[in-house]
Amino acid sequence: MLYIPQTRRRLLGSIARAAALIPFYQGLARANSDPVGAATADLLKGLSEAALAGRPFVLPAGETTIYQLFLAEGTHLVGNKAGSTLKLGYAGPMISNHGALQRLSFEGVTFDGAGRPIDNAFGLLTLSDVAQVDMENCVVRNTTTGLMQKRCGGRVRLSTFRDLTGTAILDDNCAGVTIDANRIERCGDNGVHHWSTNSKRHDGSRISNNTIRDIDCRSGLLGLYGNGVRVAECGPVTIENNVIERCAYTAVRNTGGWDVVVADNRCKNLNEKAMYAEFGFRNATFRNNVIEDCGAGISATNYVGPGNGAGALISGNVVSKIRPSHPDAEFGPGMNWLCGVEGEGDVRILGNIVTGSPWFGVLAGFFDARNNVVVEANRLIDNEYAVGFAAQGDRLGPCEIVGNEMRGSKKANIVAMFQTDVISGDLALPDAVNTFRNVVIHDNRIF
Repeated sequence: MLYIPQTRRRLLGSIARAAALIPFYQGLARANSDPVGAATADLLKGLSEAALAGRPFVLPAGETTIYQLFLAEGTHLVGNKAGSTLKLGYAGPMISNHGALQRLSFEGVTFDGAGRPIDNAFGLLTLSDVAQVDMENCVVRNTTTGLMQKRCGGRVRLSTFRDLTGTAILDDNCAGVTIDANRIERCGDNGVHHWSTNSKRHDGSRISNNTIRDIDCRSGLLGLYGNGVRVAECGPVTIENNVIERCAYTAVRNTGGWDVVVADNRCKNLNEKAMYAEFGFRNATFRNNVIEDCGAGISATNYVGPGNGAGALISGNVVSKIRPSHPDAEFGPGMNWLCGVEGEGDVRILGNIVTGSPWFGVLAGFFDARNNVVVEANRLIDNEYAVGFAAQGDRLGPCEIVGNEMRGSKKANIVAMFQTDVISGDLALPDAVNTFRNVVIHDNRIF
């Protein structure tokens, strides 16, 4: 986490910068009889005095319409017990800061963007270089992106983000962030988008216990948006115990992240693959997730070689009600749709339950990408095919299919694949002969 050494000089300088707009807003109020300018000037004055005294500032009850506020070091903004709403009176953002700060706190405040325009480079709250952002029991609504944090740490807890045309919480090169027990609903692009361009830094963020629903994909781009949670180019990050429903694309998407753990989430009604590790990921874990009603289940894909799209444990997940969902024009076998679990490089697929897939319960490798894939002790029930494995190409490493329970497979239990075509008979049958190089099949049970 960013550390900003605090001194009296730094505090006074921060307050002076934040208060610099007070005369401007006062002049605006006098010249134009502008009540919004007057309210903004009064609020800035009160916030500056409270920050100097090291005490919280309690907002008045009811709704206050304001222009943009720049907050000083240590600002602690608290809502009145009767309810306090800050409403944006002009183009946003509403809340920002000048310079690096050690701490900003928000408690029990409703931030209402009033549907006013905000440039895509900002959110209603846009905070930069703040070592500790604490937001608790707040509401952010009626805006584009709700909370945009750049190079920040801290906690966002027990808050509600709703009716946004962009993303609820967007973390840009943040680390050590806890996003816990929030309610996120009706967003135009993503629920939580946590990404970095600093590939050497330890992240350590945690996204947990949130309820995320009704995430659209207004900005398009085939997976960049439309996700409950998207983590990109960072790690380690933990995503656990969330309820994620009704997303245009995925519940959880790991793009190029490393040591990303996705565990114990409950996910339902997803138009793409429910969970992804893709494009250069390393060491992904998907554990004990329950997934229902989706275009595909879990995919660890885009294997290039060791350390690039490789290293995954997919265990103890339950996937059911896979269906054609067509979120984009490329829907179909070429993108591994209609599979319960798919992995390509250095992947262990262990102890999952997949029921009713219209294509494969488990797919080990795809096209010519398959190396060190283990498919073990899974229960595969009423799928068209229980297990398929990539069988032709230049990058086919070892594959083991052992100890799986296969019930009610409609066409076959275990088959070899060339691209999207089945090229073998059922290799799970007692009299089947396996002639495929580096593929071990044994102790599987057919019911």
